[in-house]
Amino acid sequence: MKEIQDVYRGWNITVAGAEKLCSHFSFTITDPSGKAQNVAMGGDNAERALERAKELIDMEVEFAAEE
Repeated sequence: MKEIQDVYRGWNITVAGAEKLCSHFSFTITDPSGKAQNVAMGGDNAERALERAKELIDMEVEFAAEE
């Protein structure tokens, strides 16, 4: 599977095929400063992994706003 790349709220997202237990996709999110976070068990399909990556970005943005 070819990697899927997207930009959401200024963050870069990369979704890739990765077999890990019941998950078939992983994702990496990278914030505007270049700090990356990888989630090995991103989802059972690419669309769900991308959706989860966006949910994680939303949480990170909210946490940063509370500081």
